[in-house]
Amino acid sequence: MNEYQESYEKEISLTELLFFCLKKWRWIVAAMLIVGVLAGAYKYQSTVRDNQAKREAQNTAEEGEETMETEIISNPNIEYYNLAIENLQQEMEGLKDYIDSSVIMKLDPYHLATGSLSYYLDTGDAGENVRNSLIGAYEDFSTDGRLAAEMMGEDSGISEAELQYLISFESKERPVTEESYELSGEEASAQIQIVGVGQSKPNVFQIQITADSEESCEAYMEAAKRAIESYGAQLQEQIGSHGLTLLSESQTERIDRGIQSYQNEVLNSYTTTFTQLKNMQTELETVVEEEGETIVVGEAVSYASPVREGVKFAVIGVVLGAFLAAFILVVIYLMSGKLQSTESFREEFGMPLLGQITKSPAKKRIFGFLDRWLQRIEEGEYADITYEEQLKIAAANLKTAISKDGGMKRIMLAGTIAKDEAEAFRTRLVPELEGITVSAYERIVFRASALEELDRYDGVLFLEKRGVSYTKLIKKEKSLVADRNVAVLGAVVL
Repeated sequence: MNEYQESYEKEISLTELLFFCLKKWRWIVAAMLIVGVLAGAYKYQSTVRDNQAKREAQNTAEEGEETMETEIISNPNIEYYNLAIENLQQEMEGLKDYIDSSVIMKLDPYHLATGSLSYYLDTGDAGENVRNSLIGAYEDFSTDGRLAAEMMGEDSGISEAELQYLISFESKERPVTEESYELSGEEASAQIQIVGVGQSKPNVFQIQITADSEESCEAYMEAAKRAIESYGAQLQEQIGSHGLTLLSESQTERIDRGIQSYQNEVLNSYTTTFTQLKNMQTELETVVEEEGETIVVGEAVSYASPVREGVKFAVIGVVLGAFLAAFILVVIYLMSGKLQSTESFREEFGMPLLGQITKSPAKKRIFGFLDRWLQRIEEGEYADITYEEQLKIAAANLKTAISKDGGMKRIMLAGTIAKDEAEAFRTRLVPELEGITVSAYERIVFRASALEELDRYDGVLFLEKRGVSYTKLIKKEKSLVADRNVAVLGAVVL
């Protein structure tokens, strides 16, 4: 298998791609100007037509006596912000009043005075349905606000809703046997002896009341006991006969994370509302500054400036032109199939790169200093080497390649570029190769007679050019030489 047919995965250097595009900066600038001018001219003409249509419509309305008087009204955007600010201020005032006056917000969640009332409910042989109905009735009475309403008389400084929040209810079912029944509280316990087998299951429910002080807690517990006893008498007639026994009452101090979380939520809500209010006030100032407090409606017609609109679209067109030109250049770089990079020349073509000769951009060319500056950035210090010195370096590398192959005397100069440029290079190369005969430049891919002359030479030197030579033709000519057992010395890239 020939060398050029070996598997090779070509990598594209983004840096070289970038420099390829930058060197075509004239194309990019031209595309930017063309697209910018076209976009600006289109928008200019479009604005002129729109203004003309508005004038004609206004003239038609005046002829038909359909004109309306000009009216000045308040800016609806400002009215929206004023209404939003007013709502936020009211919300903040409500939160502040609640924080200042609420008993719950003044509670210390780490030192809460808490009272517990534990009751035993005995329904006898009434059955589970009656028992469940009674337990549900006591739970509803404790949690729906009726118990809180009965207790309100003990403290006029707390609202019914807050007092209801501080009351909790819990029911527990206990098995029935000839054994002791024991309820353990936080500071007290009560024990009751149930005798007899087959009786209904007894039930215990507990009411817990939280207050801001031990005195208030004690008063709440007394009021709650009276309310429960009174309500129990009502249930005797409404649901069924039953016995209600106070097993224990206790008062202790506890920690409640739920109340602490509730207090934090209220404070955070106040802070969030305050932040929203400040943001709304700032936005209102901006709207007043940009739009004004009033707007004019009616027959007044606004006309856009064709020049201003044209300039805006011209700027957009310039940017789009740059992107369009860059996209086209990238496609050309990737799809042209031409030699663009010499970074991996040996790996791609299977022969050494003996030299790379680059001419400095012409000084008389318009903005030629930009071309030289880009070349300097791309090639670094190598850009300072003169054309003659680069040619001598290539000649020295060629001599080394010739000596390694046994002292060749006749070499062919071949390639795929134009003959005039190649002959100019040959004229300067020959004086550097004393005792070595260099043939006239031949394009062996295109001329059969040149192929027939290959056997008369000891080796071949290829001359290619970046952006001109096609990689497919370079591989083909290298294959043609290798098939005829003629030494391939390498290549020089202009």
